[in-house]
Amino acid sequence: MGYGMDKSRRGKRRIIAAGVVCVMAAVLCGFYGYAVYCGLIQLNNPSQKRYPVRGVDVSHYQGTIDWPVLAAQDLDFAYIKATEGSSHTDEKFAENWEAAKDTGLRIGAYHFFSFDSPGESQLKHFTETVPAFRQMLPPVVDFEFYGDKKVNPPDRETVCAQLDVMLQGLEAHYGVKPVIYATEDTMHLYLEGRYEEYPLWIRNVMKKPDTGNWNWVFWQYTNRKKLNGYEGDETYIDMNVFGGDRDAWEFWSRNYEMGWNYRPGWGSFRPDPQYSGDGRYLAVQDVVTDESTGLQSVRVTIQDGESGERIFAFITDRARDFWGICWEPGTDRIWTQSADTGLRCYECTEQEWKYNPEAERPAAVISKYDSYDGNG
Repeated sequence: MGYGMDKSRRGKRRIIAAGVVCVMAAVLCGFYGYAVYCGLIQLNNPSQKRYPVRGVDVSHYQGTIDWPVLAAQDLDFAYIKATEGSSHTDEKFAENWEAAKDTGLRIGAYHFFSFDSPGESQLKHFTETVPAFRQMLPPVVDFEFYGDKKVNPPDRETVCAQLDVMLQGLEAHYGVKPVIYATEDTMHLYLEGRYEEYPLWIRNVMKKPDTGNWNWVFWQYTNRKKLNGYEGDETYIDMNVFGGDRDAWEFWSRNYEMGWNYRPGWGSFRPDPQYSGDGRYLAVQDVVTDESTGLQSVRVTIQDGESGERIFAFITDRARDFWGICWEPGTDRIWTQSADTGLRCYECTEQEWKYNPEAERPAAVISKYDSYDGNG
Protein backbone atom coordinates (compact mmCIF):
# COMPACT_ATOMS: atom_id res chain seq x y z
CA MET A 1 0.00 0.00 0.00
CA GLY A 2 2.83 2.43 0.84
CA TYR A 3 4.50 1.66 -2.47
CA GLY A 4 1.28 2.48 -4.22
CA MET A 5 1.11 5.87 -2.50
CA ASP A 6 4.71 6.70 -3.53
CA LYS A 7 3.89 5.75 -7.08
CA SER A 8 0.80 7.94 -6.99
CA ARG A 9 2.84 10.90 -5.69
CA ARG A 10 5.46 10.47 -8.38
CA GLY A 11 2.71 10.41 -10.99
CA LYS A 12 1.23 13.65 -9.65
CA ARG A 13 4.65 15.29 -9.68
CA ARG A 14 5.14 14.28 -13.31
CA ILE A 15 1.75 15.72 -14.20
CA ILE A 16 2.56 18.98 -12.40
CA ALA A 17 5.98 19.16 -14.07
CA ALA A 18 4.45 18.52 -17.49
CA GLY A 19 1.88 21.19 -16.78
CA VAL A 20 4.59 23.69 -15.82
CA VAL A 21 6.50 22.87 -19.03
CA CYS A 22 3.35 23.34 -21.09
CA VAL A 23 2.60 26.67 -19.42
CA MET A 24 6.18 27.86 -19.95
CA ALA A 25 6.05 26.74 -23.59
CA ALA A 26 2.76 28.55 -24.08
CA VAL A 27 4.20 31.70 -22.48
CA LEU A 28 7.31 31.51 -24.68
CA CYS A 29 5.19 30.90 -27.79
CA GLY A 30 2.97 33.79 -26.84
CA PHE A 31 5.95 36.06 -26.28
CA TYR A 32 7.52 34.94 -29.56
CA GLY A 33 4.26 35.56 -31.41
CA TYR A 34 3.90 38.96 -29.78
CA ALA A 35 7.52 39.82 -30.63
CA VAL A 36 6.96 38.83 -34.26
CA TYR A 37 3.72 40.78 -34.42
CA CYS A 38 5.36 43.88 -32.95
CA GLY A 39 8.37 43.61 -35.22
CA LEU A 40 10.80 42.91 -32.36
CA ILE A 41 11.73 39.66 -34.11
CA GLN A 42 12.00 39.48 -37.91
CA LEU A 43 11.24 36.07 -39.39
CA ASN A 44 13.18 37.08 -42.50
CA ASN A 45 16.51 38.83 -42.31
CA PRO A 46 17.98 38.99 -45.83
CA SER A 47 21.75 39.39 -45.96
CA GLN A 48 22.80 43.02 -46.36
CA LYS A 49 25.84 41.85 -48.31
CA ARG A 50 23.82 39.73 -50.74
CA TYR A 51 20.89 42.17 -51.02
CA PRO A 52 22.33 45.67 -50.52
CA VAL A 53 19.48 47.51 -52.29
CA ARG A 54 16.44 48.08 -50.08
CA GLY A 55 13.20 49.99 -50.21
CA VAL A 56 9.68 50.48 -48.89
CA ASP A 57 6.17 50.54 -50.26
CA VAL A 58 3.70 52.99 -48.76
CA SER A 59 0.10 54.12 -48.92
CA HIS A 60 -2.23 56.43 -46.99
CA TYR A 61 -1.94 54.00 -44.05
CA GLN A 62 1.47 55.53 -43.27
CA GLY A 63 -0.26 58.91 -42.99
CA THR A 64 1.87 62.02 -43.41
CA ILE A 65 5.38 61.06 -44.47
CA ASP A 66 8.47 63.16 -43.83
CA TRP A 67 10.24 61.98 -46.96
CA PRO A 68 13.74 63.33 -46.19
CA VAL A 69 13.66 61.57 -42.80
CA LEU A 70 12.34 58.32 -44.28
CA ALA A 71 14.81 58.38 -47.19
CA ALA A 72 17.80 58.84 -44.88
CA GLN A 73 17.36 55.38 -43.31
CA ASP A 74 19.51 53.32 -45.69
CA LEU A 75 16.80 53.15 -48.38
CA ASP A 76 17.24 53.17 -52.14
CA PHE A 77 13.67 53.12 -53.47
CA ALA A 78 10.02 53.61 -52.59
CA TYR A 79 6.87 52.44 -54.33
CA ILE A 80 3.80 54.56 -53.64
CA LYS A 81 0.21 53.38 -53.92
CA ALA A 82 -1.62 55.35 -56.58
CA THR A 83 -4.87 53.61 -57.48
CA GLU A 84 -7.13 50.66 -56.83
CA GLY A 85 -9.66 49.19 -59.22
CA SER A 86 -11.38 51.52 -61.66
CA SER A 87 -12.06 54.53 -59.47
CA HIS A 88 -10.28 54.60 -56.11
CA THR A 89 -7.25 56.90 -55.76
CA ASP A 90 -5.06 56.72 -52.68
CA GLU A 91 -5.71 59.93 -50.79
CA LYS A 92 -2.02 60.52 -50.13
CA PHE A 93 -0.70 59.66 -53.59
CA ALA A 94 -0.32 63.12 -55.12
CA GLU A 95 1.31 64.47 -51.96
CA ASN A 96 3.68 61.51 -51.66
CA TRP A 97 4.52 61.47 -55.37
CA GLU A 98 5.65 65.08 -55.44
CA ALA A 99 7.43 65.06 -52.08
CA ALA A 100 9.32 61.82 -52.76
CA LYS A 101 10.75 63.24 -56.00
CA ASP A 102 12.84 65.66 -53.96
CA THR A 103 14.72 62.88 -52.18
CA GLY A 104 17.52 60.69 -53.45
CA LEU A 105 15.15 57.72 -53.68
CA ARG A 106 14.13 56.10 -56.95
CA ILE A 107 10.34 56.08 -56.82
CA GLY A 108 7.53 54.29 -58.59
CA ALA A 109 3.76 53.93 -58.37
CA TYR A 110 1.61 50.85 -57.90
CA HIS A 111 -1.97 49.89 -58.70
CA PHE A 112 -4.01 47.43 -56.62
CA PHE A 113 -5.65 45.17 -59.20
CA SER A 114 -9.35 44.42 -58.83
CA PHE A 115 -10.73 41.05 -59.89
CA ASP A 116 -14.12 42.73 -60.22
CA SER A 117 -13.32 45.58 -62.65
CA PRO A 118 -12.50 45.63 -66.37
CA GLY A 119 -8.80 45.88 -67.16
CA GLU A 120 -9.43 48.75 -69.55
CA SER A 121 -11.02 51.03 -66.94
CA GLN A 122 -8.35 50.15 -64.36
CA LEU A 123 -5.67 51.02 -66.90
CA LYS A 124 -7.33 54.34 -67.72
CA HIS A 125 -7.63 55.21 -64.04
CA PHE A 126 -3.94 54.55 -63.35
CA THR A 127 -2.56 56.33 -66.42
CA GLU A 128 -4.70 59.39 -65.74
CA THR A 129 -3.52 59.46 -62.12
CA VAL A 130 0.22 58.79 -62.46
CA PRO A 131 2.15 61.42 -64.43
CA ALA A 132 5.40 60.11 -65.85
CA PHE A 133 8.78 61.64 -65.20
CA ARG A 134 12.18 60.58 -66.47
CA GLN A 135 13.66 58.98 -63.32
CA MET A 136 10.60 57.02 -62.22
CA LEU A 137 10.66 53.25 -61.69
CA PRO A 138 8.46 50.98 -63.83
CA PRO A 139 4.80 50.86 -62.72
CA VAL A 140 3.60 47.94 -60.60
CA VAL A 141 0.37 45.93 -60.66
CA ASP A 142 -0.37 44.60 -57.17
CA PHE A 143 -2.00 41.25 -57.92
CA GLU A 144 -3.13 39.60 -54.70
CA PHE A 145 -6.27 38.15 -53.17
CA TYR A 146 -8.66 40.29 -51.13
CA GLY A 147 -11.97 39.66 -49.40
CA ASP A 148 -13.06 36.07 -50.00
CA LYS A 149 -11.07 35.68 -53.26
CA LYS A 150 -8.55 33.31 -51.70
CA VAL A 151 -11.34 30.98 -50.58
CA ASN A 152 -13.27 31.41 -53.83
CA PRO A 153 -10.67 32.23 -56.49
CA PRO A 154 -12.11 33.69 -59.71
CA ASP A 155 -11.74 31.87 -63.02
CA ARG A 156 -8.14 31.98 -64.27
CA GLU A 157 -8.84 32.75 -67.92
CA THR A 158 -11.33 35.48 -67.08
CA VAL A 159 -8.94 37.17 -64.68
CA CYS A 160 -5.91 36.83 -66.97
CA ALA A 161 -7.80 38.36 -69.89
CA GLN A 162 -8.31 41.54 -67.86
CA LEU A 163 -4.80 41.43 -66.43
CA ASP A 164 -3.44 41.21 -70.00
CA VAL A 165 -5.26 44.43 -70.89
CA MET A 166 -3.76 46.16 -67.86
CA LEU A 167 -0.19 44.97 -68.38
CA GLN A 168 -0.08 45.54 -72.12
CA GLY A 169 -1.68 48.95 -71.77
CA LEU A 170 0.83 50.03 -69.12
CA GLU A 171 3.71 48.96 -71.32
CA ALA A 172 2.30 50.85 -74.29
CA HIS A 173 1.68 53.98 -72.24
CA TYR A 174 4.87 54.15 -70.17
CA GLY A 175 7.24 52.44 -72.58
CA VAL A 176 8.55 49.81 -70.18
CA LYS A 177 7.35 46.44 -68.91
CA PRO A 178 5.41 46.81 -65.66
CA VAL A 179 6.29 44.80 -62.56
CA ILE A 180 3.81 42.26 -61.14
CA TYR A 181 3.56 42.13 -57.35
CA ALA A 182 2.13 38.80 -56.17
CA THR A 183 1.86 36.36 -53.32
CA GLU A 184 2.91 32.78 -53.92
CA ASP A 185 -0.79 31.85 -53.99
CA THR A 186 -1.67 34.19 -56.86
CA MET A 187 1.62 33.52 -58.61
CA HIS A 188 1.06 29.76 -58.76
CA LEU A 189 -2.65 29.94 -59.52
CA TYR A 190 -2.68 32.67 -62.19
CA LEU A 191 0.75 33.85 -63.27
CA GLU A 192 3.05 30.86 -63.50
CA GLY A 193 3.68 29.68 -67.04
CA ARG A 194 2.10 32.79 -68.56
CA TYR A 195 3.75 35.98 -67.34
CA GLU A 196 7.42 35.12 -66.81
CA GLU A 197 8.43 37.86 -69.24
CA TYR A 198 7.43 40.41 -66.60
CA PRO A 199 9.57 41.40 -63.60
CA LEU A 200 8.22 39.69 -60.47
CA TRP A 201 7.86 41.26 -57.04
CA ILE A 202 7.09 38.44 -54.62
CA ARG A 203 5.68 38.67 -51.10
CA ASN A 204 6.67 36.18 -48.41
CA VAL A 205 7.01 37.53 -44.88
CA MET A 206 7.54 34.07 -43.33
CA LYS A 207 10.50 32.69 -45.28
CA LYS A 208 12.51 33.09 -48.46
CA PRO A 209 10.10 32.84 -51.41
CA ASP A 210 9.88 29.84 -53.72
CA THR A 211 9.26 31.08 -57.26
CA GLY A 212 10.68 28.13 -59.20
CA ASN A 213 12.39 29.17 -62.43
CA TRP A 214 10.93 32.68 -62.32
CA ASN A 215 13.60 34.87 -60.74
CA TRP A 216 12.15 37.65 -58.65
CA VAL A 217 13.25 41.28 -58.96
CA PHE A 218 11.85 42.40 -55.60
CA TRP A 219 11.10 40.46 -52.44
CA GLN A 220 8.80 41.92 -49.78
CA TYR A 221 10.33 40.17 -46.81
CA THR A 222 8.47 41.81 -43.92
CA ASN A 223 5.42 43.91 -43.18
CA ARG A 224 6.50 44.59 -39.60
CA LYS A 225 9.31 47.10 -39.90
CA LYS A 226 9.34 50.32 -37.87
CA LEU A 227 11.09 53.35 -39.34
CA ASN A 228 11.11 57.03 -38.55
CA GLY A 229 9.40 59.63 -40.67
CA TYR A 230 5.70 58.76 -40.85
CA GLU A 231 2.63 59.17 -38.68
CA GLY A 232 -0.45 57.25 -39.68
CA ASP A 233 -2.92 54.58 -38.68
CA GLU A 234 -0.33 51.93 -39.55
CA THR A 235 2.61 51.65 -37.17
CA TYR A 236 4.61 49.43 -39.50
CA ILE A 237 5.99 49.71 -42.99
CA ASP A 238 6.67 47.08 -45.66
CA MET A 239 10.33 46.37 -46.45
CA ASN A 240 11.69 44.99 -49.70
CA VAL A 241 15.00 43.98 -51.24
CA PHE A 242 16.14 44.06 -54.85
CA GLY A 243 17.37 40.71 -56.16
CA GLY A 244 20.83 41.83 -57.27
CA ASP A 245 23.88 43.92 -56.44
CA ARG A 246 24.24 47.66 -56.87
CA ASP A 247 25.50 47.42 -60.43
CA ALA A 248 22.43 45.36 -61.38
CA TRP A 249 20.23 47.91 -59.60
CA GLU A 250 21.75 50.83 -61.49
CA PHE A 251 20.99 49.08 -64.76
CA TRP A 252 17.50 47.84 -63.86
CA SER A 253 16.30 51.04 -62.17
CA ARG A 254 17.04 53.02 -65.32
CA ASN A 255 14.62 50.93 -67.39
CA TYR A 256 12.04 53.66 -67.50
CA GLU A 257 14.59 56.42 -68.01
CA MET A 258 15.85 54.56 -71.07
CA GLY A 259 12.28 53.95 -72.15
CA TRP A 260 11.59 57.67 -71.95
CA ASN A 261 13.93 58.15 -74.87
CA TYR A 262 13.55 54.76 -76.51
CA ARG A 263 12.23 51.41 -75.40
CA PRO A 264 14.60 49.29 -73.28
CA GLY A 265 17.09 47.60 -75.54
CA TRP A 266 16.86 50.23 -78.25
CA GLY A 267 19.90 52.10 -79.43
CA SER A 268 21.92 51.89 -82.60
CA PHE A 269 21.81 48.61 -84.48
CA ARG A 270 23.53 46.99 -87.40
CA PRO A 271 21.14 44.65 -89.27
CA ASP A 272 22.27 41.06 -89.60
CA PRO A 273 22.92 40.13 -93.28
CA GLN A 274 20.76 37.03 -92.91
CA TYR A 275 17.73 39.25 -92.35
CA SER A 276 18.54 42.59 -93.96
CA GLY A 277 20.22 42.71 -97.32
CA ASP A 278 23.98 42.88 -97.02
CA GLY A 279 24.01 44.32 -93.51
CA ARG A 280 25.61 47.49 -94.77
CA TYR A 281 23.26 50.01 -93.22
CA LEU A 282 22.93 51.20 -89.64
CA ALA A 283 19.74 52.44 -88.02
CA VAL A 284 20.85 54.98 -85.43
CA GLN A 285 18.41 56.46 -82.94
CA ASP A 286 18.88 59.52 -80.76
CA VAL A 287 16.72 62.07 -78.99
CA VAL A 288 16.18 65.63 -80.13
CA THR A 289 14.46 68.40 -78.21
CA ASP A 290 12.44 71.23 -79.68
CA GLU A 291 13.87 74.27 -77.90
CA SER A 292 10.67 76.27 -78.35
CA THR A 293 8.36 73.70 -76.80
CA GLY A 294 10.67 71.40 -74.82
CA LEU A 295 9.03 68.36 -76.43
CA GLN A 296 11.28 65.43 -77.21
CA SER A 297 11.26 63.27 -80.32
CA VAL A 298 13.24 60.33 -81.64
CA ARG A 299 15.35 60.98 -84.70
CA VAL A 300 16.12 57.87 -86.73
CA THR A 301 19.10 58.16 -89.05
CA ILE A 302 20.03 55.58 -91.67
CA GLN A 303 23.80 55.55 -92.14
CA ASP A 304 26.20 53.79 -94.45
CA GLY A 305 27.99 51.36 -92.16
CA GLU A 306 31.24 51.64 -94.11
CA SER A 307 31.59 55.36 -94.68
CA GLY A 308 29.37 56.65 -91.86
CA GLU A 309 27.57 58.83 -94.40
CA ARG A 310 24.07 59.89 -93.39
CA ILE A 311 21.67 58.57 -96.02
CA PHE A 312 18.24 59.37 -94.65
CA ALA A 313 16.62 60.65 -91.46
CA PHE A 314 13.13 61.06 -90.12
CA ILE A 315 11.69 62.27 -86.81
CA THR A 316 8.81 60.90 -84.81
CA ASP A 317 6.41 63.23 -83.03
CA ARG A 318 7.09 62.06 -79.48
CA ALA A 319 9.82 59.83 -78.10
CA ARG A 320 7.71 57.56 -75.92
CA ASP A 321 5.27 56.94 -78.76
CA PHE A 322 7.99 55.43 -80.93
CA TRP A 323 7.81 51.63 -80.81
CA GLY A 324 10.76 50.51 -82.87
CA ILE A 325 12.45 49.62 -86.12
CA CYS A 326 12.26 46.29 -87.94
CA TRP A 327 14.10 45.28 -91.10
CA GLU A 328 12.09 43.17 -93.51
CA PRO A 329 13.90 39.86 -94.11
CA GLY A 330 16.02 39.74 -97.24
CA THR A 331 15.28 43.31 -98.32
CA ASP A 332 16.50 46.86 -97.92
CA ARG A 333 13.22 47.90 -96.34
CA ILE A 334 12.72 49.07 -92.81
CA TRP A 335 9.43 49.34 -91.00
CA THR A 336 8.81 51.79 -88.18
CA GLN A 337 5.87 52.06 -85.87
CA SER A 338 4.68 54.83 -83.60
CA ALA A 339 1.41 55.89 -82.03
CA ASP A 340 1.51 59.09 -84.05
CA THR A 341 2.32 57.86 -87.55
CA GLY A 342 1.33 54.19 -87.33
CA LEU A 343 3.23 51.56 -89.32
CA ARG A 344 5.40 53.00 -92.10
CA CYS A 345 7.81 51.52 -94.62
CA TYR A 346 11.05 53.12 -95.81
CA GLU A 347 12.86 51.54 -98.75
CA CYS A 348 16.28 51.95 -100.31
CA THR A 349 15.73 52.56 -104.03
CA GLU A 350 18.62 53.54 -106.27
CA GLN A 351 20.80 54.17 -103.22
CA GLU A 352 18.26 56.55 -101.68
CA TRP A 353 15.97 55.90 -98.75
CA LYS A 354 12.39 56.95 -99.37
CA TYR A 355 9.06 56.58 -97.64
CA ASN A 356 7.00 53.95 -99.47
CA PRO A 357 3.30 54.34 -98.59
CA GLU A 358 2.33 51.62 -101.09
CA ALA A 359 4.36 48.84 -99.46
CA GLU A 360 2.44 45.81 -98.26
CA ARG A 361 3.32 44.66 -94.83
CA PRO A 362 4.87 41.15 -94.84
CA ALA A 363 3.17 38.38 -92.91
CA ALA A 364 5.92 38.59 -90.30
CA VAL A 365 8.38 41.42 -89.84
CA ILE A 366 11.43 39.76 -88.36
CA SER A 367 14.35 41.72 -86.99
CA LYS A 368 17.61 40.35 -85.74
CA TYR A 369 20.16 42.86 -84.55
CA ASP A 370 23.74 42.78 -83.46
CA SER A 371 24.30 45.56 -80.95
CA TYR A 372 26.22 48.45 -82.40
CA ASP A 373 28.26 50.52 -79.97
CA GLY A 374 28.93 53.45 -82.26
CA ASN A 375 32.53 52.49 -82.99
CA GLY A 376 31.91 50.97 -86.41
